[in-house]
Amino acid sequence: MMLLSLSPLMLAVAEGSGHTSTTDPHTVSGLITLFTILLAVSVAVAVVTKRIRVPYTVALVIAGLTVAAFQAAPVGAALNPELVFYIVLPPILFRAGLLIDINALGKNWLSIAIVTTLGTIVTTLVVGVAIHPFLTPDIVPEQFSWLASFLLGAMLSPTDPIAVMAVLKRIGLPPRLRTVIEGESLFNDGIAVVLFFLLYGALYTGAVTEDATGLVPVQAQMTHVAPEDQGGLLSSLEGSDSQSRTDRQQLVGLSDGALKFVGYTVFGLLGGAFLGWIALWMMRWVQDPVLENAITIVLAYGSFLLASMHHASGVAAVIMAGIIVGVTRWHDRNASISVKTISIFWESVDYILNSLIFLLVGIELQFIGFDSVLSSTVLLSIGIVFLAMLLGRALVVYPAGAVYGRSWPKGGSHIVFWSGLRGCLTLALVLLLPDDIHDEPNKLKSFLLPIVFGTVLLTLLLQSTTMAWLIRRTGCARPDEIPSA
Repeated sequence: MMLLSLSPLMLAVAEGSGHTSTTDPHTVSGLITLFTILLAVSVAVAVVTKRIRVPYTVALVIAGLTVAAFQAAPVGAALNPELVFYIVLPPILFRAGLLIDINALGKNWLSIAIVTTLGTIVTTLVVGVAIHPFLTPDIVPEQFSWLASFLLGAMLSPTDPIAVMAVLKRIGLPPRLRTVIEGESLFNDGIAVVLFFLLYGALYTGAVTEDATGLVPVQAQMTHVAPEDQGGLLSSLEGSDSQSRTDRQQLVGLSDGALKFVGYTVFGLLGGAFLGWIALWMMRWVQDPVLENAITIVLAYGSFLLASMHHASGVAAVIMAGIIVGVTRWHDRNASISVKTISIFWESVDYILNSLIFLLVGIELQFIGFDSVLSSTVLLSIGIVFLAMLLGRALVVYPAGAVYGRSWPKGGSHIVFWSGLRGCLTLALVLLLPDDIHDEPNKLKSFLLPIVFGTVLLTLLLQSTTMAWLIRRTGCARPDEIPSA
């Protein structure tokens, strides 16, 4: 009822009053209005879910879908990749770094490395092979079909840290399993994002440039690349390059980007560690819980942005900065008040951002369109891609679990296998694809966007709602640790 009562207000914002300063999303007052409306919807959903047995995150997605069904969301509520990468992701990753158990991480580093690295690569390959038959020449030229296929695989390879963390909060798990799942969601997104941009660069421009997430193609400058320097889909559509030259430039772009990735990751880790120690020194010096909160805010966003400016991995930097503060300040003498204050503050930030992002994921259907998602080809593609994701994950998780034998918790492989949720990070990646290529609609993006959305929605609505049941069935945790829903 509370959600429905807000629909007229959202409709008014979406329809007639879009030109006023308080409803225009391009103004500060308009953004505040939109934020207030979305947060009010999130709070209403939270109140309702306290009384019903539905996971809060799932309820938010359903609420977003309801808003989309009524076409009640204003234009400003469309999911923006910059919102995900530069506003939502840094604090989520920073808080995860604060809370990470460094000892457990050290003991389980091999398990995390396997599911993170191999899991990302294998999922990219398996999903790419599965979607390839659907990429007909009218969607993407034949010579680029495999690149486009693996591009989709890279989008769907990272388990979303926001989605995974939200689910694990309410489920009791053995420490080793929790560490592996959390570690994977933290570290595999950096690898997947870089892999995505390498393929993106090879597909569209034949080259990549650096950014906070590793390697990012500059979409805004694509049309300014000289024809003789273009090596991807852009130049192919103009007919200016031969197939052999295109292949050669694609390989150069991929190999060059792969070499740079190692350096960007290392510099990101070092930069995050350096900034983390500076922030730690300041926190110890001021001994003021409120001021320490401010320092952590600057550290979370500052480490990400500074890494971006200096061509290093912002993801690696912000995680390392959080770890440095978490493993040191948390154990300082006479720091209990500061630790408590900081913990409560970041828990609140995490809750608000999670609420908004899951709501926006559901609302995104309004902008993608119901018809595009419900077409028979798209539904078939979603089903095949989802099964391919599960297959790719199984090929990595179960052999890894077998290697550890008795040291692995009973039923642990099933839990890790089923924990591969996808979320806003995957949606942000597909939204980064250019809308147009030389003033012509990008058919590849139009085809992939509803598939990616449907797959993300399926993981959120199916896997997150059944995690507690699966843990109960496998006996992975004591029954009193597992909520009934």
